Amino acid sequence: MNPGLFEEEKLNYYQILGVEKTAGDEEIKRAYFSMVRKFQPGSFPEKFKEIRTAYETLKDTKKRAEYDAVGELPGSVAPLFNEAQWLDHQGRHSKAAELYTTILKVHPELDNVREQYAKSLTRDQKTGKAAEVWEELCRRNPANAFYSEELAECYCERGWHKKAEAEVKRTLILDPSSLDAWSLLIHCVATKGKTASDSSIVFDELSVLVRGALKAVNQVKENEWKKIYLYSYAFTTASDQDRNVAGGYLEEIARLIREGGRDARESGMTAIVMILGIIPNFHLGLFYKELKKIVDLLPELMVERKKGPNPVRVRVEKIRTQYEIENLPQKGFPEVFCDLFRLLTAEFEDDDDEIQIAAMEFEILNKKNTYDPQLRRLREEFPELYGLHSAFFNQALRTKDPEKMLYQRGKKVHQYNRATGFFDEHPEDAPEQPIRRAEPKIGRNDPCPCGSGKKYKKCCGA
Repeated sequence: MNPGLFEEEKLNYYQILGVEKTAGDEEIKRAYFSMVRKFQPGSFPEKFKEIRTAYETLKDTKKRAEYDAVGELPGSVAPLFNEAQWLDHQGRHSKAAELYTTILKVHPELDNVREQYAKSLTRDQKTGKAAEVWEELCRRNPANAFYSEELAECYCERGWHKKAEAEVKRTLILDPSSLDAWSLLIHCVATKGKTASDSSIVFDELSVLVRGALKAVNQVKENEWKKIYLYSYAFTTASDQDRNVAGGYLEEIARLIREGGRDARESGMTAIVMILGIIPNFHLGLFYKELKKIVDLLPELMVERKKGPNPVRVRVEKIRTQYEIENLPQKGFPEVFCDLFRLLTAEFEDDDDEIQIAAMEFEILNKKNTYDPQLRRLREEFPELYGLHSAFFNQALRTKDPEKMLYQRGKKVHQYNRATGFFDEHPEDAPEQPIRRAEPKIGRNDPCPCGSGKKYKKCCGA
């Protein structure tokens, strides 16, 4: 049998850090730094290793639960449980589940083993069987909010969203301030909205639910960064009249990211990308101020990564550009500029985009005197938009004889229309056909075809 994941943990980690078993995350963190100051790694390497191992185990929710579970087991069961834990961590979940089953046959009263068994089944994607185990745990422990929440999450993974919604509501009766339970309930309601016949009703329900969640968890201080998802949902469900309130949600997200460390930054990145994905579905003008707040309030998310550009920066720039394009007509710019920029910034390219761009360039060149002042304005007021097609714009402004540029673009469009059969489908747009003579052409000095013997110019052609 493998030595097991926790066999080396003979020391009591709570005693090492000097905290009670009921200590919260913040208390464990303070105790760790206090011990590190007393036992620095340079002077007490072995002691520091113990302290570090204890802290790494107790600060992680899953590791701490597993550590606590081993400590509560009968001595004869602990080695077998250790083996099952080790198999789980190796990804051999089916084997681990077999060992948990063996333990439960001998000690069916051990709910901590049954809990690990359910988790192992979930990792092995046997969520149906896992749901049965969580249901048994809930029957045995009806006041345990954690088991109820795990059952709801298992239902959700199975796609049973109605059952998940009902179970997570029971969780919130047991623990009204559970951040994870509120997030799961919001997810269930949002999923329901995708298939609902009247999505507006679900949207209103979601909006009320989010605000209730924020009120319920407002006093929770541990793992505050988990509130990021609630605030992001609150932002995306805010009505058009709640723009100022929505801006406040962004400020809270920024605060939680700054104060929450690495986990908060990762959650914040996901939340902001989700928010930016929602924005284009609404009128961009309503969100433009909030968009700028994202840039101003979250500088730590806007830095470029070594592996490539930050997704938040990329998304913000795309939406900002889209906003400026859609507002060009209000600034007095012609519609053809908007159409051209929409094609240039389209996320998905079409085969005939190049031809459409050539047609718009033809229109701009054909009305050069009208559009030149607008191009100069565009260059001064919207340099970034101008830069999207600066090569053509510069050439159009410099040239004094646009005939060659017009010919090139007109020829390209005409050839494309011929190749695609455009004129067959739209005969009214086809160019006029040249008139061809039925008889051969007769020169003025040729003999007249009437047979008079005179030249054509002095006879019938006179």
